Amino acid sequence: MAQSVQGYLPYATSGSGIQEFEGMDVAYGYINGMQLERGLTQPLIETDYDIMLLDTDHTQFVAGKEISSYEKRVWCWDGRRTSLHRNEDLLLRLCLHEAATPLLFYRMLSPALMGTLSEWRLDTRTRQLQWEETEFQFPLDERDAAVDLDNQHHSRIQLRGLSGAYKQNLLTMLQQLCECDSKAARKAWSSVRKRNRMW
Repeated sequence: MAQSVQGYLPYATSGSGIQEFEGMDVAYGYINGMQLERGLTQPLIETDYDIMLLDTDHTQFVAGKEISSYEKRVWCWDGRRTSLHRNEDLLLRLCLHEAATPLLFYRMLSPALMGTLSEWRLDTRTRQLQWEETEFQFPLDERDAAVDLDNQHHSRIQLRGLSGAYKQNLLTMLQQLCECDSKAARKAWSSVRKRNRMW
C-alpha cells in the first residue's frame, strides 16, 4: 500500500506499465492483476520471466486460493506491533486459516534489533502457517541505512558500503528463494558489484 519501490525509481506515473530499472522490469501502482494486465502493452505471460516477485499489501492482488500455488512466500515484518496485526489481518482476508494444509513461509525481519525483541507468536486464528527453517534477519546498521538512502536519492542500486551482515543475508536469500548454490550466489553478487562500479 505504501508502494515504497517508488523511492528508488526515476520519476514515472503510477500504473504506467513496465519500466526497466537496474536490469529488472518493474511495475507499480496496481491494486489487482486486471489493472496490471490493462497497463501493459502486451498481455503478461508467466513464462516471460524466470522469476516474478509480487510485493503487496492488497488482498485484491492475491486470492486466497492462488497463494498456495506460489513457489515461495515471505512474511515481511519491521518489528512493529501494528505491522504484525496488519499482516495477520491480511492473511485472514486471504482465508489462509481455512487452508486444508499449512502453508510454508519464510520470515524476514528488517530491521532486526538483536536482543531486544522477544520471540513473537502469531494469533491463534492464523495457525495454518508454518515457518521455513531459514529466517532472514537484517540487523539495524547505520551503514546499510546510509547506502539505502543514497540509492533512493540517486535512483540506483549500489551495493558498495553495505555491511558484511547485510551482504550475507542477501546471499542467503538468493540461495533460498532462487534455489542456487553459494558459488552461484557469490558470482551474482560479484557481477552486480562490477556493473555498478564507481570510477
